[in-house]
Amino acid sequence: MLARTGIKGRLALAIVLTALIPVGAAVVLARSMVQQSSERFFVPEIRQGLERSLGAYQELARVTKEGMRDQATLLATEPALLTALQKDEPSNVTSVLSEALRIRPNVASLTLLDADEQPLAVADRGRPVDDATEHELTVQRPVRHGETRLTLQVQFVTPRDRFNEFAQMGEFVEAYSKLESRREADERTYWLAFSALLGVTIVAAIAVGILLARGVTRRIVRLARATAQVGTGDLSVRVVPRGADEITDLYLAFNRMVAEVDRSRRRIEYLSRLASWQEMARRLAHEIKNPLTPIQLAVQEVHQRLTDLPPAQKQLVDVTLEIVQTEVQTLRRLVTEFSEFARLPESKLHTADMFTFLRELQQETALSASYLTELGEVEPAVPVSLQFDVPSGGAAVAMDTQMMRRVLINLIRNAVQASASAEAPLIRLSARSATGGYVIDVDDNGPGVELDLREQIFEPYVSTKDRGTGLGLAIVKKVVIDHGGQIEVLEGPLGGARVRIWLPAL
Repeated sequence: MLARTGIKGRLALAIVLTALIPVGAAVVLARSMVQQSSERFFVPEIRQGLERSLGAYQELARVTKEGMRDQATLLATEPALLTALQKDEPSNVTSVLSEALRIRPNVASLTLLDADEQPLAVADRGRPVDDATEHELTVQRPVRHGETRLTLQVQFVTPRDRFNEFAQMGEFVEAYSKLESRREADERTYWLAFSALLGVTIVAAIAVGILLARGVTRRIVRLARATAQVGTGDLSVRVVPRGADEITDLYLAFNRMVAEVDRSRRRIEYLSRLASWQEMARRLAHEIKNPLTPIQLAVQEVHQRLTDLPPAQKQLVDVTLEIVQTEVQTLRRLVTEFSEFARLPESKLHTADMFTFLRELQQETALSASYLTELGEVEPAVPVSLQFDVPSGGAAVAMDTQMMRRVLINLIRNAVQASASAEAPLIRLSARSATGGYVIDVDDNGPGVELDLREQIFEPYVSTKDRGTGLGLAIVKKVVIDHGGQIEVLEGPLGGARVRIWLPAL
């Protein structure tokens, strides 16, 4: 026990001596540097220059205010204003004030007051004075109108930055003066502070062991605080792992747990919103579907009855019938999409090989050269090329193959539509193993998806297409969530968008 205590004492002495020598030298050097810096900073020329700058700002403020007062005097003696007052026509007075206001951008309002300080005519720029960016100065000048005592009140505005800079300059000069007067006292304070630092360093060297123990304690306390935040419902909290010990492993496990809980909560919230949207879609489909047939039949009946019209009117009726039929078909398509969205079935998961499923999908999409064009409902100038990159081997997952086929066909359709305007439309579907599961990427060389839309694009009724309803990707995300997976939109390697699906391994 004595031997151990002696070793600890010698170790403490070694730490003290090791810290004392460089700190002592640093104290002497720091004192010299403080003195030299003080002599360089407190130069009489600098103070004189600051005082001249402050005087320039004061002169600028005075000239600005005098100019405003002179303008107010000119406005009060404006011949057009006096003529309008002699004619005793309030509308003409207001017009004169408005014209004077228009040609003076630094005037916010002009008000003509009677002897009782009541406004007779007012002209303003249409917006109040912004105290954050403008400085206001109100000037009153008498207006000659016979024996009646009138007053013209002029509200000037000028950028507040000028006056803020003036105030800041004054504060800076005052602070500089105070620092200069405290120069010697500050130097003594610095010397005493550095001397005290020497003593503190000695004490700190002895307490290294205690501080190391406290370092571990702080990390535990940080984790406890983060846990308390999670308990209040804040799932955005994370702890930053440092080091490579057991506490770091605990930090990493905590972050993974909170991230998983956050994902689960987001899924639940999304499914809840989706259920509400499905109910709304069902009602919309019902309300839109009912009047479509009567509308179409009524227009057709009118068209059949109006057969003896002149050619010009007959052509107008034919065009009207065609437009109504086209729009009715569009509404029917929307009703169909709403109905499918409202009746979206639950996924029935079973064990399947994802890679084999993707190879079968590849064969299906390669059956016809016009398959992709028909799928995307577009006519690209160059045929669309669809590439598959599926590794060999197996990938066991729990999957509803019919629903997942619907997901991928929907993503391929969107990719065809997005890349149709490209010189060489290209779509690539690739799959690979990932941490805890498997990843499917659908890339295209279209224009991509803007960053601020990548989260919203999976919400119902949010679409980047002119004629889209925004239900397709909502259905896709719903199916992926049913599979316990995740989906996100990224920037793709082909220059367009990349839609990534992650499914957990079975």
